[in-house]
Amino acid sequence: MPVITAQEALSQLISKADNSVTNLEVSVNSRALSAEEAIGHPERQDYPLIRGKEVLLQAEIQGSIGQAFTGDPIPFDGTIDTLLKTLSDRPGHQALAVAVLNALAKKMGITSNTIHCVNNEPEECGQYISEYLFSQHGACNVGIIGYQPALLEHCKDRFGVEHVHITDLNPDIIGELRYGVEVWDGLKDTPKLVETSDVLLITGTILANGTFTDVIPEIGNKPYYFFGTTCAALAAINGANRLCPMSK
Repeated sequence: MPVITAQEALSQLISKADNSVTNLEVSVNSRALSAEEAIGHPERQDYPLIRGKEVLLQAEIQGSIGQAFTGDPIPFDGTIDTLLKTLSDRPGHQALAVAVLNALAKKMGITSNTIHCVNNEPEECGQYISEYLFSQHGACNVGIIGYQPALLEHCKDRFGVEHVHITDLNPDIIGELRYGVEVWDGLKDTPKLVETSDVLLITGTILANGTFTDVIPEIGNKPYYFFGTTCAALAAINGANRLCPMSK
């Protein structure tokens, strides 16, 4: 599917918004949340947020909060107009645009569930999503793009280790066995993942780091679901399926 980017979506929302939004001097304050703020104290300790491989960038617009995962957090305080003029292809700028878009879309009622779940809610999320996939697609091969440990383990338990495959971009885990499943290289193994899968679970982070341009064309007509808070607005705007049951 053609994907509307965060920058394009922000421009569209501003142009289509009524005067109550367009006439406001909208202030955006963004910062990277600490691991404790972002995910609380889950029993499982191998989430990327806890391991320090990613941070959760948070933007707030008049009480509406939007978030985005990134390894390149950039602080910003200003108007959306100013933000649009300063954005570049830098990954941190893309994540900033996504976080701001999520906050604005939440404020305008376009999307919901833009705040990451905490404590053991990611565990509940993994169980819910694995059961949902089984209810919709039955026994099948599941491909996961983006390492979320609870999601991987619950899918492995529900579908069987030989029916689950996963890719990630973190070089520290590529080639390792996680919950009995080898982590493939997200830069080169996406075609193999898609080929071996009947249904795909895709981290919304690909919409923030720009890698969706490599992933989406590979999917073809196979069913897929984004997961996570990062893609809250972009999933809604692009008409894509999203599973994020424990977010706020």
